[in-house]
Amino acid sequence: MMPRHVRAFAELLGPDFEVDQDVLRDALIRGSCANIFYLPMVTKIDIFALGQSPYDEVEFSRRRKVMVRASGEELVVKAPEDTILRKLLWYREGGEVSSKQWRDIVEVLRVSGAEINDQYLSMWAEKLRVDGLLTRAQAEAAAKLGSQ
Repeated sequence: MMPRHVRAFAELLGPDFEVDQDVLRDALIRGSCANIFYLPMVTKIDIFALGQSPYDEVEFSRRRKVMVRASGEELVVKAPEDTILRKLLWYREGGEVSSKQWRDIVEVLRVSGAEINDQYLSMWAEKLRVDGLLTRAQAEAAAKLGSQ
């Protein structure tokens, strides 16, 4: 989304959503993240702007649509491998102390299991220099699966 479209986007979402237009516009310009809120369910929605690295481009190109309602409504989401890789990057950038990021990484590995493209995940983990963290997370996810 281009920053100039933020106002129209917020208006199309309607009164059920809270959108700080200035924050969203700034995030789009800087290539970072902003939040909007779906008020009826008090649900936070993260909106990520497209960054400028080669990985950002690949990550964006791999997004996919999933049906979220029987009436056919769809939502565009990241592939699980890209969720894992992005969270590994955030975990590393945050000094490797965020228990929430780590828990998310392990859980995505655990629940996505067979659908994960291991070759893609390993290749990008190495390029992004988070391969050691990935190996550790995979071992933890496997241990959780084994204890169920």
